[in-house]
Amino acid sequence: YIKKPLKKEHDKTKSILIIGITQILYMKSPNYASVDTSVEITKKLYPKHTNLVNGVLRNIIRDINSNKFIKAKPKNYIPNKIKNRWRKHMRISDIEKIILQNLEMPPSLDISINIKENLLEWQKHLNGEIFGDNNIRILKPKGNIENLYGYSEGKWWIQDYAAQLPAKILISSLRQNADIIDMCAAPGGKTAQLINSGANVISIEKDFNRAKILKKNLKRLRLKNKVIIKDAINFKADKKVDGILLDAPCSATGTFRKNPDIPWRIENDKNFINKINNLCSTQKKLLEAAKNFLKKGGTLVYAVCSLEIEEGENAIYEFIKNNKNFSVKPIHNNEINIHKDAITKEGFIRTYPYHYKLRGGIDGFFIARLIKNN
Repeated sequence: YIKKPLKKEHDKTKSILIIGITQILYMKSPNYASVDTSVEITKKLYPKHTNLVNGVLRNIIRDINSNKFIKAKPKNYIPNKIKNRWRKHMRISDIEKIILQNLEMPPSLDISINIKENLLEWQKHLNGEIFGDNNIRILKPKGNIENLYGYSEGKWWIQDYAAQLPAKILISSLRQNADIIDMCAAPGGKTAQLINSGANVISIEKDFNRAKILKKNLKRLRLKNKVIIKDAINFKADKKVDGILLDAPCSATGTFRKNPDIPWRIENDKNFINKINNLCSTQKKLLEAAKNFLKKGGTLVYAVCSLEIEEGENAIYEFIKNNKNFSVKPIHNNEINIHKDAITKEGFIRTYPYHYKLRGGIDGFFIARLIKNN
């Protein structure tokens, strides 16, 4: 649609075109609004290119309407840096499925319901569908979360279904009223699940502002527990506990469907590999700290919302290699309501965004369950 490539100094025009085309193709915006908005922005930022932007967008709309528009192949929808990393441990067909799922706009919204509530009633109130256990899914969410039915009642919280799995695995592995530490607790969804199940929970969060959000969310949900603002790596527990939930800080590459700008930010981030290495170092330190909090026979559930094997499988393999008194306790299909392909032969959970693609997909997660042996 442009005969000559735009020069470097014309990056603003290029950005305007990208935004306008994205609105037309994926955001379901009215065509006239997409064109008018893009043209008005161009008039202010680079008036000489007003006709160019107007013409390109209108030509694309014309070709779409006449079925002449040819979309790029899915593999071109993601930057090379991420694509090349994933090709080392994924099939290209799976990468393409991830990419296509990431283009679904808006992403589905999962609402975790208090286990004491009637799920069918909340399905009606929220105008959604039952998706998994104690969860309502809204396929095409609109508006502010605060405007959803029952927000002020504190009977539910927003939490992707994949993000609900680590706490569900831990809850099913322990006795009633177990003592649990949630090591990286904000914004509070997993803590809420654990308290909701009857567990005695200590929530640790090192970031002051995130800890404020955690407390605010628990207050809305009318849930009480001990919140400690401290780096979990340096935390000293008064007593050992039955279970630990470690949803570690990570690269969040499993959440591209909600944050489609991240892969393009990564593409231009020269320090991305160093950041991954730093995250892996933090994850290792958190695992080493967690082992000291746990009783013999206790359960540790480790999770990351990342598709990078360094942050998932490799982190666990290294940990059990260095800690012979820990072993993987495989997770089985009959324990958890999850896509049949999400449980690996090693007994880990590895969800991909394209799981449940016809129902909106889920975030990419890695989850492992470990036991501290005598």
